[in-house]
Amino acid sequence: MPPRNFHAKNFGESTKAKLEVFQLYARAWLPVFLAPLQPKWKEVHVYDFFCGPGADLNGVEGSPVRLVRELLQCRGNWVANGITVHLHFYDASAGKTQALQQKLIPMLSHAKNVVLDVQALPFDQAFPKAVPTLMSKHAAKLVLLDPCGVNFVTQDVFRQLNAALITDFLLFMASSYLHRFREVDSIKLKIKRPNDFNHVHRLVLEEFKGMVPAGTKYYLAPYSLKKGTNIYGIIFGSGSMVGMDKFLTTAWKKAPLNGEANFDIDGDDYQTTNPMFSLFKSTKTKVEVFESHLREAILAGKCPTEQDVIEVCFDHGMRRQHAEPVLKALKDENLIQYKYRVPQIDRFEVLPLRQAVR
Repeated sequence: MPPRNFHAKNFGESTKAKLEVFQLYARAWLPVFLAPLQPKWKEVHVYDFFCGPGADLNGVEGSPVRLVRELLQCRGNWVANGITVHLHFYDASAGKTQALQQKLIPMLSHAKNVVLDVQALPFDQAFPKAVPTLMSKHAAKLVLLDPCGVNFVTQDVFRQLNAALITDFLLFMASSYLHRFREVDSIKLKIKRPNDFNHVHRLVLEEFKGMVPAGTKYYLAPYSLKKGTNIYGIIFGSGSMVGMDKFLTTAWKKAPLNGEANFDIDGDDYQTTNPMFSLFKSTKTKVEVFESHLREAILAGKCPTEQDVIEVCFDHGMRRQHAEPVLKALKDENLIQYKYRVPQIDRFEVLPLRQAVR
């Protein structure tokens, strides 16, 4: 099992990479709800259920401090728009929450319309406390789940996150531990044995996809992190196309090769840079597979709208911008007459239809 005294040492490179993904996503997410001149939601809630003390032994900042820094960059927007931001930081350790509070109070001393909620609460008490807010249609929510363990996010917890309104979440999982101990009865999330161990986090994603109720449109995406022989990873979840778009933008910014991992998860770099291999290669890179599938879908009449093209992109973990070469080629061949170069998402609602009709 992952160590329980995680913060009593310096963060490794994979942990820093994970924290950077959290921070970059918060940077993209917060302005969506804090910057509009006519905001739809006057409350924004940010949750970190395993907040820790705010830094490692070297002073490298943890997720709550990074979140606050990103929030302060939006200061003029939310105050002018009359929005109240609620920061909920929970941890089972009273010592850690006290240390975090001492870091955050000076940072927020001049910030208006901010409610700081730091409490020593274990997850099994903190999450039920948050559920009524997560289910509210009157507030936007961002949830971080970064547990030192693999059994906290059960099927019941995931389904409540799935049902939460106007909520995006980022969940960190020790995927290689789920694989290593998959036969142990106490491990609640069961995954299959991967053909390639590098893909173990993808199997974790598939398990969560299987928990989404039938007939529900919900977006999930993985981001794998490798440390030595272990694979960890982030699972992103949102009911909104806009949320998925922003996460994939963040992921590709961090991982320009594949948008999915801090390492060459599919060997794409080897295929494209090794001259001898490229002469005999029989497999396609992730981008090539996507381009082939998108072309086939368009020619089969399965993508008559921009939204349909975007859905194919999302299904393959690709940004909307990855569709541009395919669309250009089809236009040059006079096979389509789409008016756009890149499918646009700005006009889609942040709140998905399935949630808007509740």
